[in-house]
Amino acid sequence: MEKKQLATIMDREIKALGDKIMDCPWDNPDFYKNWLAQTYYLIRHTTKFLALSAARLPVDDRDHHYAMLHHIQEELNHDFMPLKDLENMGGKLEQYPELPETEMIRQLQYYWIEFENPLSLCGYAFLLEGAAKFHGPKLLEVLEKHYGKKATVHLRVHAVVDQDHYEEGQKFLELLSEKDCDYIAKNMLQSAVLYSRMVERMAEQCKTKARKAA
Repeated sequence: MEKKQLATIMDREIKALGDKIMDCPWDNPDFYKNWLAQTYYLIRHTTKFLALSAARLPVDDRDHHYAMLHHIQEELNHDFMPLKDLENMGGKLEQYPELPETEMIRQLQYYWIEFENPLSLCGYAFLLEGAAKFHGPKLLEVLEKHYGKKATVHLRVHAVVDQDHYEEGQKFLELLSEKDCDYIAKNMLQSAVLYSRMVERMAEQCKTKARKAA
């Protein structure tokens, strides 16, 4: 797959996921607390994904290897942010078990890294970094309006402070081979489907609770 084709897929999938996310019931505190919990379950694996990918790259692929090692430093302790936001929302992690789709997303990354191509992780990373860059600021406005700044630290960091991560990813993209692009595109497509289904399940759970409470 040519890099232009991958770029087209990235643009399409990031927009589609962003639209799906923006359409979620963020005014429902239970939905937001569940999203924070599911986010924690995912990003507590981020540095492990990166470390494993870096270790499994060919010895001569120094550029990608060092880039992943550098990115690990930028992601250290980020999993504490959604937990703190959840606490400031009055929620507890045990109230929101890991959803099947959440488990599948992280299991998918380990599969692609271990058995296909370690650079396939970029499909998952580009998807979430892109959604944060292009849709995060607007979502942050919505969440701050409903829940204030103390309960929105995680999104503020990833949607505002870490805006450069997506640009760094674009530079990373220039170093990829066409074969790498194939794997990255496949992982991105699969991760997008699972993430969309994850937020759909969360919204369905909120509706079910509302019906039972009525």
